[in-house]
Amino acid sequence: MIQTLRERKRLIRNITILTIIIGVILHFLTPKKYEAEVTFMLKNPIYADRNNLYNNETKFIDYFANEEDIDRLITMAQSDSVQNKIIKEMNLVSRYKIDTLDKDASVVLKKTFNNRLRIYRTENRNVVLNFADKNDTLARKIAVRYVGLLDSSLRGFYNEMRVNMHASIVSKIHEQDSTINVLTDTLTRLRDEYGIYDILSPSRYNLMLSSLKTNGKPGFARGVEQIQNIESVKDELVSDRAHNITLANQYTTGTKMNELPLTKIVSITPLPIKATGPGLKLTIVVCALGGLFFSILYALVIAFYRNILSKRM
Repeated sequence: MIQTLRERKRLIRNITILTIIIGVILHFLTPKKYEAEVTFMLKNPIYADRNNLYNNETKFIDYFANEEDIDRLITMAQSDSVQNKIIKEMNLVSRYKIDTLDKDASVVLKKTFNNRLRIYRTENRNVVLNFADKNDTLARKIAVRYVGLLDSSLRGFYNEMRVNMHASIVSKIHEQDSTINVLTDTLTRLRDEYGIYDILSPSRYNLMLSSLKTNGKPGFARGVEQIQNIESVKDELVSDRAHNITLANQYTTGTKMNELPLTKIVSITPLPIKATGPGLKLTIVVCALGGLFFSILYALVIAFYRNILSKRM
């Protein structure tokens, strides 16, 4: 074998050099890929919830999101609504040269986009978003914008629930206003009819009913009962209405898009970003070793088969 390798040393050398040259050429011709990484923390959405902000009970709520909240964030990061906004804002259709006339254009675009995106959580419950592109500035811009869009999307999700609840409560307040107005008109008519202008609601606990005396008008006793019943209902409605107004004001807390952010960026890959993949020196070493190995194997195989053929002849 050593003798064969000595005889074939020129072939081995040439193949090794050729392999190195091909590797270097491919290294310079292959487009470079840059990966921008953003590490951020997700805050606990419950901490900014109305039930926690306006609850007088003392209880501990973790400032940081739990595993389930992070899973929801990752699911939202992979949703069409978020990805389509990034694709549109960054004009990635033209950058990735997607043929919009192709019926499978959307599938190709999503596959291309998702192949460049990685999002995962660490053991410390941080979230890492990684985006790769041929342009390092664009990769970093997309990664940072992605985190910002996730934050606004999450807040929009929770704000939508708050706004819907606020609208429901306001609708109930309007309904109560109408009922209170009807009861007020009824009480006004009854008081004028029976000449009773005292407060008769039993829900007002400082009321002294024993001080009420007849004024001589017919049906006075019946008037007292009617006014008392209606006034009691009205008082409860007024109390409920005041409570609902307080609730409506509470549900407007944090509904502005610049309030109560849910993400906090810890680190961002600085520019310029180092290209991924092996460097030039490593490429030369790998190609040299690979070329040397396969050239030796090739020389030995050729010598082996030639030896067999010579014996047969």
